[in-house]
Amino acid sequence: MALYDNSAYDFESFAPKRKPEPAQRGFEPRIVRAPKKSFKQQKAEQQKYRNKFIRVMAASLVLFALLGSRIYLQVNLTEKTRELDRYNADIKVAQSENVALNNQLYEIMSLDTVEQKAVKDLHMVKRDASQIHYIEVDSADNLTDGVRVDE
Repeated sequence: MALYDNSAYDFESFAPKRKPEPAQRGFEPRIVRAPKKSFKQQKAEQQKYRNKFIRVMAASLVLFALLGSRIYLQVNLTEKTRELDRYNADIKVAQSENVALNNQLYEIMSLDTVEQKAVKDLHMVKRDASQIHYIEVDSADNLTDGVRVDE
């Protein structure tokens, strides 16, 4: 005994039976052929199709050229954008390096640093007010002790 025996569901026995249609006598299919064209008509038709083909090919070439140039320009734009981004990143790195070097220069060249280096490394001594002598160069050379003389 088969598990999937569908013989109980034979729906074709319920379908209406078709009666074969009687064949019609006297009807024979005809083959209709186009009238023969003259040589001049054939040449004109060929010329028409050739012109249409040339127009279609020219339009296709123009569209492919436009598409190709669009792709080329897009790729070129993408490359230039990446190059510009790379240059901008290099500029930012150089600017930050410049700021760091300027800060380092100001730190090295500050008056406190110069004075500290002179005292510690070079063993120089800062003058007191009593040791300062002013020389006037406008008039005769006058040397005074810590006091500027105005004449």
